[in-house]
Order: sequence, then structure tokens, then C-alpha cells
Amino acid sequence: MTSYTIKSADQECRVALEGDLTASLVPDLQAALKQQLEQGTSTVVFDLEKTAVLDSSGIGLMIAVSNTLAKRQGRMRVCGVSKDILQLLQSMRLVARLNASGRE
Repeated sequence: MTSYTIKSADQECRVALEGDLTASLVPDLQAALKQQLEQGTSTVVFDLEKTAVLDSSGIGLMIAVSNTLAKRQGRMRVCGVSKDILQLLQSMRLVARLNASGRE
């Protein structure tokens, strides 16, 4: 079962995922993030520390959030990325665009 928590402070929103970021989770998470962005969030951090699978829907969601924030001079980053997901993002040339960093 995949779940997530969203913590907001100031104008930053941190999304911590527990499980996979796939098509089954994206609609619910997208609605929650839209609400955060409407409330003036200027920075979104996706914490993928506990995420093993990222599919095209999850990537699409992150790109959409990145594009929305870029229009407002906001920022997005993805942290705690597993080696496999980082390799996927590198092959798609998305590491810089998503400001992704691996697990420490």
C-alpha cells in the first residue's frame, strides 16, 4: 500500500512517500499538491527515500509541478532517490530538471 504525507511550513511543501509513485497514487497526490500550490507554496520537495518504483505517471506529475513552480519563480527538488530511480532519471535526462539527488 502506498501512502504519502504532506508537511507545509512557510512556503515550502514536503511530500514524503511511503511506497511507489505510480498511476494508482497520482490522481490523489495531484489534487493535494494543486491545493498546496493554490495556497502559495513556492517550493516543493519530493522525498523518495522509501520509494522503490517510479512510473511515467509519477514522472509526469513531478514535471507538471516543476513547470508550475517555474512559472512563479518557485523551486522543486527530489531527494532520497534510489540508485535505480536515479539511473532512470539520468537516462531520461531529467536529473537536473527535477533537481534530483540520491540517497546518502
